[in-house]
This record gives sequence, C-alpha cells and structure tokens, in this order.
Amino acid sequence: KDALMSMNKLQTILMVGRLPFELEIVKMDSISPRLGMEFFKNIFLVGGLAILGVALVIFVRYRKFKITIPIIITMISEIFIIIGVAAFIGWRLDLAAIAGILASVGTGVDDQIVITDEVMSGEIAYDWKEKLKKAFFIIFVAYFGTVVAMLPLWNAGAGLVRGFALTTIIGVTIGVFITRPAFASMIEKLLKD
Repeated sequence: KDALMSMNKLQTILMVGRLPFELEIVKMDSISPRLGMEFFKNIFLVGGLAILGVALVIFVRYRKFKITIPIIITMISEIFIIIGVAAFIGWRLDLAAIAGILASVGTGVDDQIVITDEVMSGEIAYDWKEKLKKAFFIIFVAYFGTVVAMLPLWNAGAGLVRGFALTTIIGVTIGVFITRPAFASMIEKLLKD
C-alpha cells in the first residue's frame, strides 16, 4: 500500500511539473512515423466530424445556409488563428491546450448564435447597431466571466490545469476581439440583403 501511495504521489508531482529540484533528462522516447501519421489522420477525421456536427445543429436551428456557412467559416478561422498564435509564441499544444482550444471555440459558436439571434430578432424598435450593441454586451459579460473563472486555475500553478486556463483565456480573447466582430460584420451584410 505504501509503494502504491508513493507511486501515485510521484505521478501527480511529475504530471504537474512541481519538483523541488531540477531534473536532468536522461532519455526521451518518440513514436514511430506510422503511428504519428495515424494520430494526425484521426485528428483531422474527428475534427471534421465535429465541424459537420456543429454545422448540422446550426442548420437545423436556422434552416439557412447563409447563416450556417459564416458560423462554420468563423469557427474554422478561429481555430487557425489560435494555433497560429500558439506557433508564434512557441506554446506547446498538449491535451490540456487542445481542451482549452475546444472550450474557446465552443464559446465562440455560442457567441455567434447570440449575435445571430439578436440581429434576427423581430424587434422593430432596434436598428442594427442597437441589436449588435446588445449582443456584444452579452458577449463581453460572458467573456469576463470566463476569464475570471480561469484565473484561479492559472494561479493554481499546476501544469495541465494552468495550460488549460492559458489556452482558454487566449482563445476567448482572440474570439471576442477578432472573430466575433468579423462574424457580426458578415452576418449583418448577409441578413440586410
């Protein structure tokens, strides 16, 4: 029992990267190119299926391709921008980072639905700018709520949890300040016609 408890404790310490001393890497293993290619193919297959699933749900909700297509284009663009930022700053994409990307992109789709619902609302009293203002108020409140929720994880200092928090904060920030305004502009032009 003592050995098992020690093993679990050491495993936790190694996973979060909090050792009281420096480590010297003695050996590093790698996976075969064939296995790596299988992982790569699976990532694209699962990602494609997820995008198709989201597209189907959005199409069922709105029944218009001119709404579904911009949401999907914005979602894919957001993924590329986040990965581009990750490459630019040299940040390692591990499972926690990928989970953070998924969380921020999911939040992005939610925000795009808020924008779409606001601009399509039947309230005649509001003009387009007022409708977008109302939508962006909701989006900014949700953004600040997400960032505030991630700050304790960021400050926890645990490796995987901190990576998730950092990725989510960066992802939702990119979304709120880059892709949401771009989507609002696209949807406004498409729906005004």
